[in-house]
Amino acid sequence: MAQQYDAPFVPAPEPAPRPRKWPLAGVMAIDFVIALVAFVGLTLLVQIAFVGIRVAQQGLSLADLQARLRDQAEAVKLIGADGLFATLLATNAAFALIPIARVRWLRHEPLAEIGFQARNLPKLIAIGVGVGVLSLLANGLISGLFQRYGVVPDQSAQFPLFQGDYLGQALFMLGAAVLAPIGEEILFRGYVFNALRETFGQRRWGLPLAYGVSALLFAAVHVFSVSRGLLGLMLPLFVIGLLLAWAMHTTRSLLPCIIAHAINNGVALVALVICINNPGMAGCPAI
Repeated sequence: MAQQYDAPFVPAPEPAPRPRKWPLAGVMAIDFVIALVAFVGLTLLVQIAFVGIRVAQQGLSLADLQARLRDQAEAVKLIGADGLFATLLATNAAFALIPIARVRWLRHEPLAEIGFQARNLPKLIAIGVGVGVLSLLANGLISGLFQRYGVVPDQSAQFPLFQGDYLGQALFMLGAAVLAPIGEEILFRGYVFNALRETFGQRRWGLPLAYGVSALLFAAVHVFSVSRGLLGLMLPLFVIGLLLAWAMHTTRSLLPCIIAHAINNGVALVALVICINNPGMAGCPAI
């Protein structure tokens, strides 16, 4: 009988090691620059497009256009509430899609990493409402202190809100009180805060860094909306950014952050619209 031999054992090759991912904070820094460039670029493109539409509709000459652009109120009218709504839609879509693309499609990680989860819905809603009320109080207190010393941001002058233009007011409020809270919270709390917390959280200074940087960037991106009184706008926004970061840190969910942000923007805009439609009303600032 022929002698049989067992086949020699050949170990299976080890799988090639997967390439190590960059720390999330590293790619976040790149993505934030991309988001900022998209913000500026989309703002210019959309608003130039709407100014072009107005020029065509009204038959303005180049001299007329230049004269109207030199006047801030006339320039705001040329953009219009629909133009500002389109701007908010485009820029906040970029704010939302850039983190989603990075985390879900490029890193293949769950979106829960940046706050896309909503466990214990009643608790999240309650926290969102509470942080929203605190944000309003902080905003009112700090802004009131600045106003005592004559530091008044002219942010409302950049808004295309006019007496009796209810459709324009509704469009702007939809953009500022719904779209902006969603896009900005995904970027600043969901992505920036969580990327810094995840990357540096084991270090003693990591969590304060995540709070401070996310709140500072949140405040800084609003510098484009004022031409004077910058500090009177940025400091309240920085404090609000810290409160919203606390909501994210405590719940790991975007929902309370979006709710709180929407409350802060919505209440302030409702008060502004009431004053615009009722000039001279007691308690309203000069607009």
